[in-house]
Amino acid sequence: MSAEDWSPSDLPAVSYIRVAPTTTDEAERQVERQRAQIALAAQRLGLRMADEFVDVGYSGLSMERPDLRRLLDHVAAHHVGFCVVATRDRLSEDPEHMADIDEALDDALIAIVVAADHTGGPL
Repeated sequence: MSAEDWSPSDLPAVSYIRVAPTTTDEAERQVERQRAQIALAAQRLGLRMADEFVDVGYSGLSMERPDLRRLLDHVAAHHVGFCVVATRDRLSEDPEHMADIDEALDDALIAIVVAADHTGGPL
């Protein structure tokens, strides 16, 4: 495939949603807001969403999140082009952890797409 024939939809994308500890109702609203923002950015960019990983009730200061671990394992084992997040801090709020996540995604040749950059900010 030549560079002219390539489009973002040729590579599957995954999304990652994280909601900090909160009430159940608020967590559901936050998940839906992030999901909508990710869907809008994916549509605007022509990304083909393949999988979604969601951690509810977990701090962004911890790496001990089950779906973050599943995401990192998944991208190491499957060909994925993009990881879409509503905002970058959904991946991590700790600079050292973010560097580790960046490195893992970079090693897997995956670009992080911040939905807020393509939708005019958080929904």
